[in-house]
Amino acid sequence: MLSDARRKLAWVPTLLVPSGPKVSELTATGALDLSCLVTAADFSLGATGEDAVNDPALCAEGNDSSPGRVTYEAGMNFFRWTTEAEDKAWTTFTQKGLSGYLVQRIGQDYREPFAAGDEVQVYQGITGTPMILAPAGGGFEKFRQMFYVQSAGTDERAVVVAS
Repeated sequence: MLSDARRKLAWVPTLLVPSGPKVSELTATGALDLSCLVTAADFSLGATGEDAVNDPALCAEGNDSSPGRVTYEAGMNFFRWTTEAEDKAWTTFTQKGLSGYLVQRIGQDYREPFAAGDEVQVYQGITGTPMILAPAGGGFEKFRQMFYVQSAGTDERAVVVAS
């Protein structure tokens, strides 16, 4: 699957059911389309591993294990803009401790609005402290935002429902 322009990412302040976000929630006031505000470099969002639970029976001949807790990672660099109206990420992520959801759709043009039936990944997150980055070779001003993913509100195989 080609990835150019085929990933939509949004920050949504509230979702009633993370496994079935409503179109109206994904487009409500306060929801922010991040697709063109985030750099592809240093982008991370999703499961990065899981613990192994090793607790075999006393009579077991081997050290049997089972999958345990999942580790999620969410961090990305955002462009800064010259006017407050354009600088939406910076004016949204103002401090650590803000709660919301990162909703990602892969495989469709990012310009297409969310629609019922879309397969999405939903990650409930709490913001870390926004970190201003030094300009690199291109000279763009950016900041890095880390999100602390909460597994209770995360579903990597969610489906958008009608409002």
